[in-house]
Amino acid sequence: MSEEASSGRPLLAECPVMVWRLFLNCRPWNAASWASLAVFGWATTLKGFTLLDFFANFIVLGFFATLLNGFSFAVNNVFDVEEDRKAGKASNLVAARSVSRNKALAFSFIIGGASVAFFAYTGGVEGGLLSLLCIVIGFLYSAPPFRFKEKPILDIVSHGFFLGSLLVLLGAYFRSGTPNNVTYVYTVAFFFISCIFQLQNLLGDYFFDRDAGVKTSIVRLGSLEKGRIASTILMLIGCVATVAATWHFSLDVLPAAVLLSIQVLNLLLIQPKTPVYVVYTYQRKIQPYLMVCWGLILLLVTLFS
Repeated sequence: MSEEASSGRPLLAECPVMVWRLFLNCRPWNAASWASLAVFGWATTLKGFTLLDFFANFIVLGFFATLLNGFSFAVNNVFDVEEDRKAGKASNLVAARSVSRNKALAFSFIIGGASVAFFAYTGGVEGGLLSLLCIVIGFLYSAPPFRFKEKPILDIVSHGFFLGSLLVLLGAYFRSGTPNNVTYVYTVAFFFISCIFQLQNLLGDYFFDRDAGVKTSIVRLGSLEKGRIASTILMLIGCVATVAATWHFSLDVLPAAVLLSIQVLNLLLIQPKTPVYVVYTYQRKIQPYLMVCWGLILLLVTLFS
């Protein structure tokens, strides 16, 4: 054994590479897109602000919200190895054997703990509890024996909470903020928007989940046609709930119109006759850019309406 090897220098040189792989296993681009919900929640509490202060807080909040969501994506990768390997998903580095299960799980708890500590510090008791709730539900969603993603209805509803309404509320408490009527409407709307996104994910993964024996709500329905009908029904319920919340909390028309357009757009882009592989391609190549577009529009509307 050489002096360099015995001194551990090669291992130290590989450490940054391994950390980078573990970070990529958290699917940071997906995690960052959902982190925007925390930004929306924070934006509903802003009255007067400077651009410098806004961007500084935007970056910090977005980073830790990304870590919070990254925990859930990393845990999902740890427990979805077989189906993701069959589907050839490059985003699961555990399935690709680039990182080990144990290291991925340990890293997820490190970033999860760091994000909870951050939100407890910047959002008080409410921020700490909401972020911890996101961590708990995100873990239960993927990890056996609970594994909400294989429980009918729970696989959809849980997604609506930990990658939906809870993030909006969490953002509202950032920097000692207080939720208001706009926050509550966004909380209702993004619960259903997140549920609709989850239904689309389940439709795109239908054959992979079915062949891997993963009993999602769509797989249990027995056909893609029934799954698309369920998506339509949920979208309609979401629109009605958003309108009802808008009326109850006296929200301005413009933000509500953007929220409704997001829900309707998701339905129109996934028509009942769309082949499942088109849904899958749409999710990977088109949906992220659409999320950025409607995210920027909604943020501007929230800040200046």
